[in-house]
Amino acid sequence: MRLKIETSDVRFRAGGSAQHKKRKGEDAVTPDGRPIWVVRLTAIDDGRSTSETIWVEVAGDEPRLTIDDLVQVHDLVYAPWVNRDGKIVRTFRAEQITPADPSARKAAA
Repeated sequence: MRLKIETSDVRFRAGGSAQHKKRKGEDAVTPDGRPIWVVRLTAIDDGRSTSETIWVEVAGDEPRLTIDDLVQVHDLVYAPWVNRDGKIVRTFRAEQITPADPSARKAAA
């Protein structure tokens, strides 16, 4: 099951550059061969005065991000699953992560 996350009231900051997701020591790819990237983001909810660090997977071209810049997360979903030990694993996935537009950067500064 995948749950779409409403992000209109949340700001995201890049916690670093995208890294290849690894599976059994190899770079992970989707069934159609696209590379999978993992991006650390800080999700900031001003309405609740909270923030949380999340790791988001994105398939395709490498997201070109600069640390601490605001980014836009497109179609964020939460896709939990149960591992071999019977524990629930939190997984966040997005269709795309891009730098926020320049006006958004200036407004947040």
